[in-house]
Amino acid sequence: MFKRTSQGTFGNAGTGILYGPGINNWDLAISKRFPLFSERRFVQFRTELFNAWNHTQFSGQNATARFDKNGVQTDPNFGAYTAAFKPRNIQLSLKVVF
Repeated sequence: MFKRTSQGTFGNAGTGILYGPGINNWDLAISKRFPLFSERRFVQFRTELFNAWNHTQFSGQNATARFDKNGVQTDPNFGAYTAAFKPRNIQLSLKVVF
């Protein structure tokens, strides 16, 4: 529970007590070669997945506590996550080598 400190004091909360969740990000690449009439000529199909498992990764947190005149914390969003990084991104490519 957070309370307003007495005037002229810093309180007893340590630094770094509010932190967000960790980042769970997996990037994958899958490719397949298909020969074209010889070993020197081929078509390569490639798929790249960024954040492949689509884990939500929060990037912002409301860390500003607001208090009323009695020193009671009044912000219902205190400690809530406010933003997230981009979701899964898939990139496809096709390359012809001749």
